[in-house]
Amino acid sequence: MYISVMKKLVTMLLVLVLFASIAYANGTPEEQRIFFENIINNSQGPKSVAQNNGGATKASTGSEVISRDMATLERLYQYVEKNYLYDIDYDAVYEAMATALFNTLGDKYSYYVKAEKAEDYGDDVKGSYGGLGLYFSKSYVQYQDPEDERTLYAVISQAFPDTPCSRAGLMTGDLITEINGQSVVELEASDCAKLMKGNPGTTVSLTIKRGASVFTIDLVREIVTVPTVVYEMIDSDNAYLRILEFSRGTYRSISDALDKLSAKGMQKLIIDLRNNPGGDVDSALAIVDLFVSNTDLLYLSYKDPSKNIRYSATSKITVSPDVDIAILTNGGTASAAEIFSAAMRDTGRAVLVGTKTFGKGVMQLVSSFGDGYISVTTASFSGPTGKPINKEGVLPDIEIADISIEEDEVQPYLDLMNSNAISTFVDNNPDFTDENLKKFAAQNSECGLRQEVLLLLVRNEYLGRMNYDDRPLADIKYDVVCKTAYDYLQSKDKSVVNF
Repeated sequence: MYISVMKKLVTMLLVLVLFASIAYANGTPEEQRIFFENIINNSQGPKSVAQNNGGATKASTGSEVISRDMATLERLYQYVEKNYLYDIDYDAVYEAMATALFNTLGDKYSYYVKAEKAEDYGDDVKGSYGGLGLYFSKSYVQYQDPEDERTLYAVISQAFPDTPCSRAGLMTGDLITEINGQSVVELEASDCAKLMKGNPGTTVSLTIKRGASVFTIDLVREIVTVPTVVYEMIDSDNAYLRILEFSRGTYRSISDALDKLSAKGMQKLIIDLRNNPGGDVDSALAIVDLFVSNTDLLYLSYKDPSKNIRYSATSKITVSPDVDIAILTNGGTASAAEIFSAAMRDTGRAVLVGTKTFGKGVMQLVSSFGDGYISVTTASFSGPTGKPINKEGVLPDIEIADISIEEDEVQPYLDLMNSNAISTFVDNNPDFTDENLKKFAAQNSECGLRQEVLLLLVRNEYLGRMNYDDRPLADIKYDVVCKTAYDYLQSKDKSVVNF
């Protein structure tokens, strides 16, 4: 019943704008005058939220405004239904109006997912889909066609183990230039993802550019579950744990990982939240509860203050308070990942290393609506100190940025990648050693790229050729943020950081 009424409400809202503009644009001046006079004369709709009543101003509530608007729009809808010459595609109008309703809110986190996109949206939420098993990205610093520097391809940033992607030998850094024969140049990242997803057992064709080589490969889609947690012992005392996102199953994965790392002698822990987009807030808070006890973790503020919530940790902890913790953050650390970071730092349990987080401090209620989905911002949140996160982000205790290609290095970078110099060097020097990494950097020192960039590029080539299970996760030599966190944890004097 609620959906039916809401659908009618949304439908009427846009009909008013749509057909009033049609009448005004296409009618004669006299027809326009009569059209609007008929609407106004038969309408009780508000001229403003507050109306004059004998010198006294009475504010209308939201429900009163909606009721008046609905009465006006219903009359308009009946008029259009009776007089409009052509058939109306009511489903199409509804979809457009539902989208427009959310767009007018001016909130990028509140939106309506149309029916035809609902299946893809549901796959994203559940974390499993019929696909190829990879993460990719598109941005101006990625590989580009040397004939057109503005041409961007989809770059594989991660190939998950035991998936169609990894079994076919696709690697981090490979370029996807075409999907089923369609160029990705003008496509948004979401469009590329949609083309790669599909029913399990169906085939998708990818054209791959790797250095100077270009080849096309057919992959059969499978049900892929997106991994959320990876971990390892860096050495006898130090552990590394990366959380890619917070989903419903992340808590159990983290709990199991911490048990195994503790059994291996974990005394210090690096938690990598870089580029973690967030996810399930309850999962993030439950994981914080593994580290802290008897303290506030999060404050949720709603439109109705009586609904405000304070989340607190229980009295039980899993990880010993003697384990020192550093959390890695950057501009891609968002939402639930920011909640986790703020709670761990503000309670004095961890130090943050990296750059300021994204700044998404609002929470959405996501639910099905008709044949689609709606996402509505319902609350804002702040960490234990009460400092708002939305648009502000969480500042690190130790600020250091990831190494990236600077603007004046873009062309030398492209020249190097298109020269096939990296893959040729690794072919001739197959051992993944510090000596070989430094040798490559020395041989290309005049190419226009900084040494640290050269070291990372050749390192990535070596890693991409390794079996996934043999690939080290933490790099405490050439990943400057991870190295800084590691060095901090080894330091006996940690008083330089103020919690």
